[in-house]
Order: sequence, then structure tokens, then C-alpha cells
Amino acid sequence: MQTITIELRNEHALRLLQDLEKLDIIRLVSVPEKRNSVAQRFRGTISKQTATQLQEQLQSMRGEWQRDI
Repeated sequence: MQTITIELRNEHALRLLQDLEKLDIIRLVSVPEKRNSVAQRFRGTISKQTATQLQEQLQSMRGEWQRDI
């Protein structure tokens, strides 16, 4: 057996697949989508050097706004 993933473009496609399942030609398997966190999706998109520079810049900007209130 072979498992494939498809993207349904409209409701007619789903009905067709359900009809094929009723005819015992295919079996529909629902797999929940994995939701990745924002950090996981963007991990590795910038270099470590750039990330370090951004962190230093952020710390500098945050220091400029600290006040005694």
C-alpha cells in the first residue's frame, strides 16, 4: 500500500474521494496538521552572527528607554 497526501481544491473533490472510499477502492485517513511555533518555523533563517548583532542592538535600544519613574 502507498500513502499520499493531497490538497483538496473544492468540496466536490472530497465527495469524490468519499465515494471511492464507499466503493472500497481507497481509504481516507485523517492526519491532524502539525502546528509549529513561530520560533520553530523561523529557526535557522538568519545567521548566528546576524542574530547576535540584532540582540546587541535591541539591548542598546532598550537601555535608551529605561527611566526612573
